[in-house]
Amino acid sequence: MKNLVTKFIKFYKSINIVIKSLIIIGLLSLIETVFSVFLDAEQTSPNDIAVRSVMSSIFGFIFGSQLSENSNVKNRNIQTKIAFTVSLICLTTLILGHWFYVNQDGAAAVEIRNLLFSAVGFLLSSAKHSD
Repeated sequence: MKNLVTKFIKFYKSINIVIKSLIIIGLLSLIETVFSVFLDAEQTSPNDIAVRSVMSSIFGFIFGSQLSENSNVKNRNIQTKIAFTVSLICLTTLILGHWFYVNQDGAAAVEIRNLLFSAVGFLLSSAKHSD
């Protein structure tokens, strides 16, 4: 586990400040959205909506072609690692929500599902184009 953390820190230090910032903001938004699935029955406050919108925008950019077409294999690697992490978080959230009978029609749960679809879609597309 320590080796994995060390590799992640080395990887994180190697990317540019803009992508670092987007990753941090995106992951914080994802964490808040996950908590909303379990703790916020309404999920309709302006703040909730803003956080989900920011999250969608950031991950849309990260999974989109604009990051990979303007760069190299390194950015594709960043996208893949983020997509894998986001997929695991979303899938875990949805499984727990199912087993603990959380409202699956809430806006946060819908956004988590959409993000899972996007991340897995990116991974499938990447697998199709990988060596």
